[in-house]
Amino acid sequence: MKSSYLTNLVLLVIVIVLLWLSQREQPAEQQPAGLSALSAEAVERIQIQRQDRDTLTLERQQQSWQLTQPFNARANQTRVNLLLSLLSSPIHGQQPASDESALLEFGLDQPEVTLLMNEQPFAFGATESLSQNRYVLHRNVVYLVQDDVTPLLKASAGSFVDNRLVEEGVSINKLTLPASNETDEQRLIEQRDGRWHSNNSSASSDGLKTLVDNWQHAYAMQVRHLDADELNSLPSPQISLWLESNSQPLQLIMTLSGETLQLTNPALQLQYEFPLAMRSQLLPQ
Repeated sequence: MKSSYLTNLVLLVIVIVLLWLSQREQPAEQQPAGLSALSAEAVERIQIQRQDRDTLTLERQQQSWQLTQPFNARANQTRVNLLLSLLSSPIHGQQPASDESALLEFGLDQPEVTLLMNEQPFAFGATESLSQNRYVLHRNVVYLVQDDVTPLLKASAGSFVDNRLVEEGVSINKLTLPASNETDEQRLIEQRDGRWHSNNSSASSDGLKTLVDNWQHAYAMQVRHLDADELNSLPSPQISLWLESNSQPLQLIMTLSGETLQLTNPALQLQYEFPLAMRSQLLPQ
């Protein structure tokens, strides 16, 4: 009886060991290969090359991104992240780009758009008719990928500019604003002793704080880059914002066009567009 018990125990141990060895020797499940071994964190430079249009260049500068071509501006981080998401896009098929006829079939013989990340090119071709996934050529392989970035690749340079009027994390210390649309009188608003004060004695500190917060968090519907002629047609700046990071104020021009409020930064030649209703939130009441 005892011998039978020991035999069964030995057999159980052998089975457990064999099971462990078989699982250990099985290769790990292969994950689908991505478009590139390049990680989003390693990308320092992005370039969008488009037929018959300006080339756009974005560069990582410390922890943020900057648009450097065709003009300089803080980049919209959300849209940069969308571009970087291409590297991890699901792949629904791939095949070698064997010859010119294969490229022609996938709309890649003369791609309208090529995205470069750290000089690695990704050429965008046609879409697959049923799934609407996109053919992308990278290192002589045609991939069929879920396409979330093509509309952005065809957008204007202004679409890559940060929509925030004031850079995130930078505080306003003082500002001067028009008292109204009818006069040239200016309202000075500044922070002293932890409270906001104005040369208009009837304004409350809480009301002034709300006004400053509206400027601090103003987020435009869209941003345009103005050429010299457009900039010269505008009046002189009526608004000044003193930011904690700058000794000189940020000067802005306020204009109205239809149902749009426009705030222009002449130093950067950037015009930020807001709904007209935003005017009541940005000017003293």
